[in-house]
Amino acid sequence: MLVKQFKFKRNHDKGGFQWTAESVIERPGLYRGFTAVGKTLADVKEFAALVRLCERTGSLERLSEMHPPGFENRMQTTWGAPGICTIETGKRERC
Repeated sequence: MLVKQFKFKRNHDKGGFQWTAESVIERPGLYRGFTAVGKTLADVKEFAALVRLCERTGSLERLSEMHPPGFENRMQTTWGAPGICTIETGKRERC
């Protein structure tokens, strides 16, 4: 099931991360959520495009390996599915 749409929202915090991208799919027996906060709208759109690419190619499990160089300075990401959470730098952990 492909992510249909990300919602992009501007944060009015004075901190470093000004933009949020979020997409959640919830259906009976299925949950997948993706969230990114970044310094610019381009940063969070880049994450959204990467998620869509990984889904189209069937390589969603490799999402954490496919972040561009230096992304840790520009954004933080969270995504998950039942039983698995991936937070910030892409390290997989059991929820």
